[in-house]
Amino acid sequence: MEVENLLKIVVDACDDKHGYDIVAYDLTNAGVLYDYSVICHASTSRQVEAIAQEVREKVLESGATIYSTEGLREAKWILMDLGDVVVNIMTRDDREYYGLDALFEKYPLKGV
Repeated sequence: MEVENLLKIVVDACDDKHGYDIVAYDLTNAGVLYDYSVICHASTSRQVEAIAQEVREKVLESGATIYSTEGLREAKWILMDLGDVVVNIMTRDDREYYGLDALFEKYPLKGV
C-alpha cells in the first residue's frame, strides 16, 4: 500500500471518531525512519482509546500492518507504529504538556 493511502486511512479514522486538531507532518526530508507523523487529541482517555481502536480496525481492513502500539493501558497517549506512518493520539492535556506539535512545526503539514 502506498504511504499516502495509509495516511488518508489514518486521518479519516481519527476524524470518524471525532479526534480534534488532526495534523499530519511530512517528515520525508527530516532524516527519520518514518515519513509522516499524525497527531490528534481527544477530551477523555475513553475517546483516545476509541480513536485508536478505529485506526486499528481501518488499518487492518486495508491490509496494512501495525508494528507496535503503546499506551493502551492508560489511554492518555497512544502511539501506533505503522511503519512509514506514526500515529499519536493523546488527551488534550498530554498534547499540550509534551508539545509534539512544537517539535514538528518546522516540517510542512500534509494535506489529506
